[in-house]
Amino acid sequence: MPTPNHKFVPILALLAALSALSGRALAADPEGCLMCHQYRGLSRIAADGKTIDLFYVNPNYYDQALGPHAHLKCTDCHEKKDVEVFPHKAATPVDCLRTCHVVSSSNVELRFSHAKLSQLLDHSVHTKKVLEESNQLLGAPLAQGQADCLLCHDEPLFARSEKGVLRQQAPIARCNTCHDEQFPQDTRYFYWHVHARSQPARSHLDLVRLCGACHSNPAIREQFKLPDTSASYLVSFHGKAALLGSQETAGCLDCHVGPGQNIHAMLSQTKTDSPTHSDQIANTCRTCHREAGPRISSAAIHLDLSTSHGIEFFIACIFVVLIVFTFGPSLLMTALKMFHNVIGRHDPEVHDRLHRLDKLLATPQTAQKLQRFTLHQRLQHWYLVICFTVLVVTGFPIKFADRAWAATLVRELGGLPTTRSLHHWFGALLIAGFVYHMVYVMLTVKRQRKKTGIIRAVLGLPMMVTLNDLKGMNLLMLYLLGLRQRSPESGRFNPEEKFEYIGVFWGTFVLGTTGCLMWFNAWTSRHMPGRLLTIAVLIHTFEAFLALLHVGVVHMASVIFAPGVFPVSKAMFTGQTPAHELAEGHAAMIDDAEKETPHA
Repeated sequence: MPTPNHKFVPILALLAALSALSGRALAADPEGCLMCHQYRGLSRIAADGKTIDLFYVNPNYYDQALGPHAHLKCTDCHEKKDVEVFPHKAATPVDCLRTCHVVSSSNVELRFSHAKLSQLLDHSVHTKKVLEESNQLLGAPLAQGQADCLLCHDEPLFARSEKGVLRQQAPIARCNTCHDEQFPQDTRYFYWHVHARSQPARSHLDLVRLCGACHSNPAIREQFKLPDTSASYLVSFHGKAALLGSQETAGCLDCHVGPGQNIHAMLSQTKTDSPTHSDQIANTCRTCHREAGPRISSAAIHLDLSTSHGIEFFIACIFVVLIVFTFGPSLLMTALKMFHNVIGRHDPEVHDRLHRLDKLLATPQTAQKLQRFTLHQRLQHWYLVICFTVLVVTGFPIKFADRAWAATLVRELGGLPTTRSLHHWFGALLIAGFVYHMVYVMLTVKRQRKKTGIIRAVLGLPMMVTLNDLKGMNLLMLYLLGLRQRSPESGRFNPEEKFEYIGVFWGTFVLGTTGCLMWFNAWTSRHMPGRLLTIAVLIHTFEAFLALLHVGVVHMASVIFAPGVFPVSKAMFTGQTPAHELAEGHAAMIDDAEKETPHA
């Protein structure tokens, strides 16, 4: 080794004295590189003047075998001629395919090379030509001569989980029972080597970020005619589960690499032996969904609505129209009501109705006639409130998995499996409540049928929408717009409440049906096209969003934030509607009570 320049001798002497404190690290570093590189501040400003080159190497990497290269000398990767002088020469790019000289604990030198992995890549979708072209399209992050491996790889560290760290001494101690002087072996290193490779090297999200470097890059996607698979994965159920920390869900490699296959041999979906080939994808899905039918292969994992013009796009358009033309008018009417409250505009008959109402409420008999909800109805309502609330709390974090609040909420609920189970079972309770209510309605019709006939019994149901209700909605809008002086007089249930009821009826049916199709996806894929699962997810998502908008904005405004009921309407606790709400929104009910009450 050439003699160092004399001006560096004092520095080298100081570094040598300080490095004596790190005896274990130096013992694992026979070339003495850590003499300088063990110091965290070892760096310099790069030639471009904008970045900093950091040359720090953690001594514990060697001493504690923190990575697979811990048994290699520095010059197994770096050219010796570049680093044997001080200051070092410009480093030659590292070639990951060069032969390494691995020294075992028995001082036997073993030779190793990654050349086989390069051969696998040459027969995969990620050929050397593809990687080189991708490097240029990415802005050449790899310098000329650097190994293509580094386009995807930094050095994979040993995956030491918290549980593994706590239990590491026991298996190593057992190994050392035999691997002592008679059968020498670095048991700690090889234990972690096997342990790490029995676990995923990266989490699902890390893999999405890694794959997304190319598969979400516009230039690369345009060059190779690729869709944005990373983005479409993240909006799928599997992707959202990954965003919420699940490692049990399917990640990139679970679908694109067959069981037992090497990830470097990833094949194009056009290859017949590729896991994503049309003839193989059903079996790939059944790796996780073991009871799924062959039709599951038609379910879309990488659905992109912005580029899809199939039935999924058509369904999305329908729901956008539904949201605009159902929630839009409801939101407008709610906003106008709030505006009327602010400016103090009311129906001129309200004060007279309140005076009449006071007389009716003075006696228990007439007050009973003004009760809008029975105890049985109130219990049904609270059953619905509880189910709906739990479904919102457990469902929407999954839909908005990329938000920090969603991950926090799922974690507080006990994790994704618990959150999903709660959502499933409260969905089942909601369906059971829906069935019960249908039986309740049919029994009501049956009782009335004897008096009026089946048709009049159905049309006479309190929540049945009639032509008068349509006229009432039109008159109400005219009143709210200031084009009519008086608001329409409604009975026990006004038109807005009836339309809300129809919305709950429709929404429960749609959400329950699509939820069951997804929950029992194995049955669905055996008896129906797998594409139906994709459609069910879309419909479930849009309908849930529509339901939350109506309940969270329109309904809450009328039963909580309206001045006549604030801070909350007592109707669902006692069955009695607040006087001001009754006088303004249910005037016909007051008139009917007066007609039925003598001397009112």
